[in-house]
Amino acid sequence: MNKDNKRIAVPMFQRGKRWNADQQRTFIDSLIKGFPVGTMLFYETFEDGVQTYILVDGLQRGNSIKKYMNNPTEFFYDKNISDEFCQSILQIVNANVSENYNLVRSILTDFIKKQRSFNNLQYYLPAKCIAETFSASPDVIGNLIEVIADFFEERQALYNQIALTVIPVIVYHGEEENLPEIFDRINSQGTPLDQYEVYAAAWPVSHRFKISNTDIVECAIKKYDAFVEDGFIIHGYDRETMRSSKKVNAFEYLFGLGKFLVNKYDILGFQKTLPDDTVNPLGFELVNACLNDTNKIKTLYRNIYDIKEIDKFESALMNSIDFVVASVSPIMRFKGNSRSGAKLFHSKYQILSMISTTFKEMYIGMNYTDISENWSSKKDTISKNLRLYYVYDIITNYWSEGGTNKIHSAAKPNRYASEISPRAWRNALDAFFDRSMFRAESRQIANPKSEEIVFLNCIYLNTFTAMDQLSVNKFDIEHIAPKEQMKKLIAATKGNGLPISSIANLCYLPEYVNRSKRDRNFYQDEKYLQHINLEEVERKYSFTSREDLEWMDMQYDRSEDFAILKQAYVDFCNSRFSIMKKLFCKSMGIDYDAMNSVTENEIISSVMDDKAEESRHSVTNDYMNECVRRIEQKTGEKLIKISRSTFTSQDGRKGYVFCISKAYAQGNREKYWFGYRRNPLETIKMCKEQYIVYGCRDAREVLLFPVDIIESFTSSMNFSVDDDGEISHWHIVFFREENGHMTQLLSKPEIKEIDVDKYKII
Repeated sequence: MNKDNKRIAVPMFQRGKRWNADQQRTFIDSLIKGFPVGTMLFYETFEDGVQTYILVDGLQRGNSIKKYMNNPTEFFYDKNISDEFCQSILQIVNANVSENYNLVRSILTDFIKKQRSFNNLQYYLPAKCIAETFSASPDVIGNLIEVIADFFEERQALYNQIALTVIPVIVYHGEEENLPEIFDRINSQGTPLDQYEVYAAAWPVSHRFKISNTDIVECAIKKYDAFVEDGFIIHGYDRETMRSSKKVNAFEYLFGLGKFLVNKYDILGFQKTLPDDTVNPLGFELVNACLNDTNKIKTLYRNIYDIKEIDKFESALMNSIDFVVASVSPIMRFKGNSRSGAKLFHSKYQILSMISTTFKEMYIGMNYTDISENWSSKKDTISKNLRLYYVYDIITNYWSEGGTNKIHSAAKPNRYASEISPRAWRNALDAFFDRSMFRAESRQIANPKSEEIVFLNCIYLNTFTAMDQLSVNKFDIEHIAPKEQMKKLIAATKGNGLPISSIANLCYLPEYVNRSKRDRNFYQDEKYLQHINLEEVERKYSFTSREDLEWMDMQYDRSEDFAILKQAYVDFCNSRFSIMKKLFCKSMGIDYDAMNSVTENEIISSVMDDKAEESRHSVTNDYMNECVRRIEQKTGEKLIKISRSTFTSQDGRKGYVFCISKAYAQGNREKYWFGYRRNPLETIKMCKEQYIVYGCRDAREVLLFPVDIIESFTSSMNFSVDDDGEISHWHIVFFREENGHMTQLLSKPEIKEIDVDKYKII
């Protein structure tokens, strides 16, 4: 209620009082200085005969005014006390040195904060405190009171001045039910100025300098022309004069530089589609990072005007960008990325950090013509480290928090001059894998994330040839265990989801138009196998063998089978990521042995290379070798390897197909699953005697079956079919009791188990 019996009320739809103390002080300071403070919006009504104004817009300002009028001393702070006033006080007490200014301010501020008004103040106590603080005679207290009284009388005059200030108000007289919508439109549909648009008004406009880069000039021209085309007149703007003179001010230069850089460099392609008259902050942020050690964008124009030869600075800046581009381009421009065009895996601040740090290493001081003498000895190390940090920061999400301040901290000292330790790499890669394994997907499968694509790119840098990179062939990121098949298996077992999109389940594969069934893996898809070189796919792309995915051929049709499915899939992912991690280190020049030496008892599967294709999985090979050794002990003769899983006796009379399975817990028994396929028998068809050897994953037992015995069981076993409806394989299931007794499960015409102990080799 004010003196005219008018009331200002706050509506229920208003937001809370959001302004903090600093914002309130700034507003009151604007009133003191006579700055415009905007228009408030009232709705006029009468309530109980009282003329009432509903405050629709202006709560923060109104609240600040109310607080100031009720307690103006709350808005008094040290900055209100000038150096000149402090000097006059200190002269009285003979302590006139600048170090004492803050002490005077503190005494007076503490005093005034205890008051609620500038009226009728008693100044004896602060005057006495000042005299005692500086050991002055009590005789000076009277002089101090006079000076202090004059100062605070000025503050009271300011208070009275503000009390008489007229603030413009628009009064709305329409329907009251429209008020919430009016409020919502005012507070949600307007677009506040960003800090860079504020700079356009605050930075010097008339201070211009000439540049050579016509693209930057044209960007500034397009900004102004966007207004001219709508019929506006831009004060002081002449298109042809600007175009011919190539003179710009600091804001126009950085505005145009940002637009120019995001179009010139894919690596900087952030917010490329902004309208011509909208600021892209990249130019401001990059130049500030290069020229300053802290965030000083607000006064960046001073740095620009201090540069004697702006063209040379610009050239130096682009040299730094080119160096960073060359360092990380093998990963950014990897062939597999071409399917979706240029893709930015990094954040803006990550790449600005790399460029600005490189700039500071290449150029010392403000001489942008000559490169630093130390650069030649550093550049190779920094180039390698930039590439490694590029990947490390992406897979660890290092730049997910922090912005310009983090850029400056990376440069002091140069973060990219230090090698990433093997321990840090191990932790980063393991955490990266663990995050991807936390997912529980059953219907919606996550698309590959930037960090996963970057990780794959690094691996395939070492397996893709120059011809692969230059060819017109396209490559897709595929799920080795296909999404659709995994979803069906999870649904069949009523499972709660698996990490189908795990990094360990991803690979690049060549695109083939004849890929027939998307829900089959490439071992199951017979038509797909006709169009590819399987050995090449395994060696260059999938880093798998058929045995790695045999668990997908098992029959999962009961809820209790989900535990088996999950165990098999997780084991597959763990095994394959070990392979991928080793390939990653090899490709990136990271000491894999040093990285893993910090982990005791860690078992890593080895990867087959060009010279030893059979050593793909050391664990698998160990079990296979153990099974072979047992057969050799049983037969008393050395076996000769024909293919990955087939062997013959030395005389060629006997042929063996080896299959292995891990043990799956089922109640108090162990379950082993195998797929019986006839294709492997082709490699031993010349042998008079043919056998299938079934080895357990823990190599406790080996079962030796003549092929004709297996064939006699096929009519009693479940089977899977291929695309043409032909049987692709039969499901062979064994159980092992705690006492070692083993049985085989037959499913037709009725489910039963038969004794197979006679086929065991112990």
